[in-house]
Amino acid sequence: MSDLPDLDHLEPAHSIDDDSDDDGMPAQITADMKANRQLRRRYAGRAYGLAAGCICMWSLLLSAQGVVKTVTGIEMWSDQVLIAVTTGVTVSVLAAFLGVIRGLFPGKDERAPAPP
Repeated sequence: MSDLPDLDHLEPAHSIDDDSDDDGMPAQITADMKANRQLRRRYAGRAYGLAAGCICMWSLLLSAQGVVKTVTGIEMWSDQVLIAVTTGVTVSVLAAFLGVIRGLFPGKDERAPAPP
């Protein structure tokens, strides 16, 4: 689905239990950052796959319309139906894609505060 490598099998460089500090925060922060990057990579790939799949299905719909119209001379769907489907799919895919991207890569005001 995507060209990104699967990093699920990798262990963090430092575990939370074997750190040199008394409070364990640097190891925890490092583990959290690594897990966050892995989740972003995974869900960004899925969002891209969803958008690419919808575009492929839309292309197949238009191709089927063209083939049937050429071979039989009969339209499967009217122009109004094709416009409605195209608009609906485009708006839905963009809304879903932007929602996922905003969740994966929040702006400065939406980020969680840094730990003390």
